[in-house]
Amino acid sequence: MRKLFALSFLLGSFAALGVACSAQRSDEVLDGSVDSGSINLDAVGIDAVGDTKLDPDAACGAVREQATSKPLNLYVVFDKSSSMGPEVTSTKWAGARKGLGAFVADPSSTGLRIALNFFPRKADGTPVCDSAAYMTPRVPFDVLPKNGKPLTDAIDAELPDGFDTPIYPALGGAIRQLIEELKTRPAEAAAVLLVTDGAPAGPAATCGTVNPEDAKVIADLAATGLSKGIYTYVVGLPGVNVAVANQIAVGGGTTSAVLATDPTAVEKQFQDALSTVRGKALPCEFELPTKVAKGEISYGLVNVEYSKGGVPPSTTIFQTTDCSKGGWRYDDAVKPTKIILCPSTCAEIKSDLKAKIDILLGCKTQIK
Repeated sequence: MRKLFALSFLLGSFAALGVACSAQRSDEVLDGSVDSGSINLDAVGIDAVGDTKLDPDAACGAVREQATSKPLNLYVVFDKSSSMGPEVTSTKWAGARKGLGAFVADPSSTGLRIALNFFPRKADGTPVCDSAAYMTPRVPFDVLPKNGKPLTDAIDAELPDGFDTPIYPALGGAIRQLIEELKTRPAEAAAVLLVTDGAPAGPAATCGTVNPEDAKVIADLAATGLSKGIYTYVVGLPGVNVAVANQIAVGGGTTSAVLATDPTAVEKQFQDALSTVRGKALPCEFELPTKVAKGEISYGLVNVEYSKGGVPPSTTIFQTTDCSKGGWRYDDAVKPTKIILCPSTCAEIKSDLKAKIDILLGCKTQIK
């Protein structure tokens, strides 16, 4: 009887969000341009030859456990400027609301630790440079699906009634809050998701020596977050300045903005954009199975299998030591605590939006 340590990550409903797949940065290649039907298995450390596949009924099969991947903290910063509405006539605001609701209800989002804030703040005299005013989220961090209703309730209670688009302090506040989160959760991943339909704009002001409306200044701020391990993703809605959105995304280490700019399909495109971000941001590293961590199963009796499109047959991803030709490795060869997909393998598998990974315990590790 086949017994698997089943690990399934469904990577969203369209290709385009990339915390590093491991300590080795791989988000540069996660641009969603690879067709899942054209994955070169041999080039990414996957043994596609049928007769080398592990026998699912092999006597060495072990136990099935729940996988634990590196948790992701996602801070969503949502533009509520007047250009997003008014709601009664705007498919943009209403579509984004519904798209967010569908995203948080999606079973593939389960386990994601998420918070939500809006910008601009209500007319309370908040200075344009005051990132501290945007640190505390409207909906605090918690995991999905538990946090789903608070998130949808919060956006349902909002209106697109802001006069400015203060991206600089909103992004800065989110980055600062995530820095604080990681102080108590240092083993986890973190990213900002900036949702906007425009370009940065606010009251005429300078923040010390910088202009808060300058795209380069905001991109530099995203780069500062990246230096602290915090990625910035940008989702652009209809009307967004694509060049500015891309510039901020590049500064935040995520290659380019994810666009949902068809005014007739905002709800679907926005949901898809969020799913893309989720898929790209989730790390390609997984906690060592309990049986292995406890020493009940040897490190040399672990195999990783990939099911293209999430359906059988599966193919074996071979173990490697240097990742030069893809595959997977342990974080520490002597005392491992994680299983990590090599960058090229991570990128290719993430382009398969329904990819499924299983970890088979008890059979001799396939190595190349």
